Amino acid sequence: MFSKIISLALIGLCASTTALADQMGPNGDKFYEEAAHFENACKADPCSGSYSRVIVYDQKAKLNKLSAATKDTLKKVAFDQAQIWGDTILEGDYYASGRTRLDQVVAFYKDQDLVGYKIQYSEKAWYTGDCEFDGSRASLKSCQEGRIVEGSYVSSDTLTYFSDEERYAEFSFAQE
Repeated sequence: MFSKIISLALIGLCASTTALADQMGPNGDKFYEEAAHFENACKADPCSGSYSRVIVYDQKAKLNKLSAATKDTLKKVAFDQAQIWGDTILEGDYYASGRTRLDQVVAFYKDQDLVGYKIQYSEKAWYTGDCEFDGSRASLKSCQEGRIVEGSYVSSDTLTYFSDEERYAEFSFAQE
């Protein structure tokens, strides 16, 4: 009986931790606060106070001011963050390709010091609520195509990251 309780508790713990892709590294709480201050200071352009922001990567504009190592690390964070979609948006009427794309990276600063990055990432996806989707990729041809898009904050050391509470995963239909 006791071993059953322990087993159930461990299963519950594993299930709850796999449903949360966010990661808190050293000084994670401080970074969380800085991200909130940045978001408030940069509601309008230009940012107020001692905060500033610069777009350092934009996939559509083919802009890349990131080192290869930083870009690769941010792509890995984006992929990690997208894994939560299996327990959220993909439980609804959506199917995603599984290939996470880093769309945009905004570096944000306080007093000229890099605090972190605000990243946007997405995956090609289909809305399956109005089509004859049977679980096969071939049946997706009759479904509306779009992208699942989400944003996250990543600390400058990339050890802390969390979903943007104002930009949880959402589906956007493809532009015709």
